[in-house]
Amino acid sequence: MTATVESGQAPGADRPRLSPSQRITLLTASLAAAGLALFFLVVRTLPDAPTAVVLPWVLWVVAFAVSEALVVHVQWQTEAHTFSVGDLVLGAGLILAAPQDLVIAQVVGAGATLLLYRKQRGLKLAFNIAQYALGGSIATAMFAFLSGPAVGAWDWLAALVAILTTTVVSDLCIFAVISLSEGRAHLQPLVEMLALSLPFTLGSAAVGLVLARSAASDPAALALLALPTFLIVAAYRAYTHAREQQENLRLLHEVTSLLHASGDTQEAIGDFLASVRSAFRAELAELVLLGPAGRDGATVSRSREGAEGVVMAPLDDPEDHHRLLRLATASGALTTRTSSGRGQQLDAYASGRGLKDAMAAALRTDDRVHGLLLVGGRLGDVTTFSSSDLALLDTFARHVATSLERGRLEENLRQVTDLKEQLRHQALHDPLTGLPNRTLFLDRARHAVDTAGRTRIHPAVLYIDLDGFKPVNDTFGHEAGDSLLRTVADRLRGCLRPADTAARLGGDEFAVLLNGPIDRFGIARVIDRIRTQLDVPVILGEGVVATVGASIGVALGDTETPDADTLVRQSDIAMYVAKRSAGTDFVVYEPGMGDTTVSRKDTTAELAAAIRNGELTTVYQPLINVSTGRPIGAEALVRWQHPVDGMRPPDQFIALAEESGLITEIGKLVLNDACRQAARWVSEAPAVNDLLVTVNLSARQVGDDEIVDQVREALEASGLEPFRLVLEITETVLMHDRDAAAATLWQLKGLGVRIAIDDFGTGYSSLAYLRRFPIDMLKVAREFVDGLGRDAHDDVITRAIVELASTLGLLTVAEGIETTQQQEHVSALGCDLAQGYLFSRPIDAEAVRALVGEQDWPQPKPALRAV
Repeated sequence: MTATVESGQAPGADRPRLSPSQRITLLTASLAAAGLALFFLVVRTLPDAPTAVVLPWVLWVVAFAVSEALVVHVQWQTEAHTFSVGDLVLGAGLILAAPQDLVIAQVVGAGATLLLYRKQRGLKLAFNIAQYALGGSIATAMFAFLSGPAVGAWDWLAALVAILTTTVVSDLCIFAVISLSEGRAHLQPLVEMLALSLPFTLGSAAVGLVLARSAASDPAALALLALPTFLIVAAYRAYTHAREQQENLRLLHEVTSLLHASGDTQEAIGDFLASVRSAFRAELAELVLLGPAGRDGATVSRSREGAEGVVMAPLDDPEDHHRLLRLATASGALTTRTSSGRGQQLDAYASGRGLKDAMAAALRTDDRVHGLLLVGGRLGDVTTFSSSDLALLDTFARHVATSLERGRLEENLRQVTDLKEQLRHQALHDPLTGLPNRTLFLDRARHAVDTAGRTRIHPAVLYIDLDGFKPVNDTFGHEAGDSLLRTVADRLRGCLRPADTAARLGGDEFAVLLNGPIDRFGIARVIDRIRTQLDVPVILGEGVVATVGASIGVALGDTETPDADTLVRQSDIAMYVAKRSAGTDFVVYEPGMGDTTVSRKDTTAELAAAIRNGELTTVYQPLINVSTGRPIGAEALVRWQHPVDGMRPPDQFIALAEESGLITEIGKLVLNDACRQAARWVSEAPAVNDLLVTVNLSARQVGDDEIVDQVREALEASGLEPFRLVLEITETVLMHDRDAAAATLWQLKGLGVRIAIDDFGTGYSSLAYLRRFPIDMLKVAREFVDGLGRDAHDDVITRAIVELASTLGLLTVAEGIETTQQQEHVSALGCDLAQGYLFSRPIDAEAVRALVGEQDWPQPKPALRAV
């Protein structure tokens, strides 16, 4: 197969000595010199083949000229390559023609076609003629060498090898031109070129050999072979045309997709035009887009080789473009090389911009014209834009117009959708805080309750009413009040999990939906986080700082919860109970809270009667010395042994006790029993020098004026040494009334007892109160212990608490130890004491006495039966 170069060289990198054009000139001269030397030194001396026939050499010239006109165009980057069926004539000539006549005929015939039919000039023409001279000389010389007397009937194989060698040399020459033009060499084009040319060379050369051998033996057979030969050539041309169409369809999809692939419109249009220029192998691609009113607002975008791209610039020559637009709209697509006069305007446009040719097509849809797509300056001198290029451009234009129309429809639809979403958001959210409003909150609560009916994973609702908001609003104005509400809303969001919902129900009332699974302990942790955030002062303006509290009611969903409205109403009832109970962290709704005052009084009376009748008992959970593994005391806990319901846990009556004030009487009973039992433990286990008992004090007890006297009397009545009594309070208790709490704790400290902070790290956790209050012990919260070994944050927090306590000379107690792994972690961290189900559940006082009296106590000891 013979290949020719059909385009000017691509821009190459600047070289210090020779430009790409000079290097190609040098290569052409080298090829010409090699071809001439091979012709005069070898080919002229070769004898004719035994099968050669006497034919005028002009016939061979005509045959090569015609074969060079039957071409297939293949494009690599900016280089166009044309493959002819000259191998068919060359194969026949090796058998039938004299060697020197064959080479001269190929050079003259192919050269004439390149000059007269393809309009090649200059370096391109010289290179292709030199390539023909060298290839023809190599083919004839190799055929003569391989088809000597020893070969005989195998001369056809020699001819095939010679022609294939010529094709390889031709492809290497073209590859050299590409590499010199681009300033770099990539083997992939050479591999693709050989993969395409060698099979076609083999086929066309074989046909030529069959023709030659038939002519040598039976000239009439040539007429029979003419038709299949023509069909083979036509079939290959059809195949390459089909490949070109398939490639065009792929390019059409990729290029038009660029208009939607990027969120940046300017970037998308720039990429689109660059791809259009590459698809048509053109120097220029231009897109004119009309404004809504036609000419007004029209823009032009342009991509040109070697120049910076222009995107959506104001149209600089609107009249010129609009004339083209009118022509393209009336006639379809335009090209400069048509026989009709409709391309004259486009010819003037192209020549005025230094383009040798151009095409243009209107961007049309059924109802309007959107603009114009123009391509100009086909790279390569051999061909201009063909009818298939024009059809492809028209298809491009229609697709682009459809994309633009669809884009406008999508934009309108997006605007409508965005508006609907804004209206929906406004209907379901509080405009001040951005939180969900009552409607959306109830909808999510209903969904959670309905889901719980199937999964048995029930939600909880917190109803929050701000304490102290009205004075802020009245004193500093509504703007300050609104700022306070927005700040509370933001802090509330930060206290919740992504699956939970915070809402503003109106005024200073908020609600929180905690999706399950959630228990009372988890709720308490959430509320501690909320109160911690509320304790941080809010800056409302210059010199204006406010702090608000909150009354919180809690409703826990269960199998008896009929619907979400009931759950929210129960949390509302619990909130009002909490508001009437000063110092209460929160109140959990219990059956009867929403009943009449008489029913409420009856429930309170039942609890009061239980206190008088001795139904409330004290149980103890052992405290373990981590370093020795021995029990050194216990924490006192209260239980209600109801005569009908059985054992009631604290969370079923403590809230009622707080609300009614009975908590102070219950606390006194627990305190007295704990001191009495601890004194017995000491008397029966005098070797346990560090034995102690811990008792929880509620907010009401800390605020009770009689608490100091109650502790003194309990110690004196039991004979317990004061340092063995540890009074536990929570961080939030310290924050309600700091001054009063500090005064009470210092008085208690004066009795000789010790003070512990329960659940340290989950509340305010300020180092200031560790200095201000007489603290002796920190209890690491259960939630941090639970994450030891699994959560790096819990490991770090626990370590920090232990190290802080060690630095301040405080004891540390790790709560909620349930696994051996947790025990090992708290031991490694240096905790002093531990308690949890791994060691023992809450047990009665006698069981504790037996434990502390044992001489050998393994660690950890199996959990004892709970009381």
